[in-house]
Amino acid sequence: MAETYWITFSIASTGNPDQRYQDVLAEVRKLTSDLWWTEMSHFILFHSDHSIDEIAVQILARIDYEADFALISKTETQEARFVGHLEDALLHEVMPYVQKVGP
Repeated sequence: MAETYWITFSIASTGNPDQRYQDVLAEVRKLTSDLWWTEMSHFILFHSDHSIDEIAVQILARIDYEADFALISKTETQEARFVGHLEDALLHEVMPYVQKVGP
């Protein structure tokens, strides 16, 4: 059964940011069950049959984890993952349940 997730992400200007942005969009599209909302440039609301950890691992593979950042969360529960470079540890205070995936 598909669950509803959201992802927000920040792509650093290093390397090829346009390609990484397009790669993230393409990866989310592959992970969706054909229902997604992309009206905002770095925020996507979508349904997926994949687990939050599977989604996080796939997004991690599409970003520069030393410079970019992505935050993925379920809409129905307090379950969230982040991948990449976290600059502000305040995220853990706002979302104490968030877990890091990857290096």
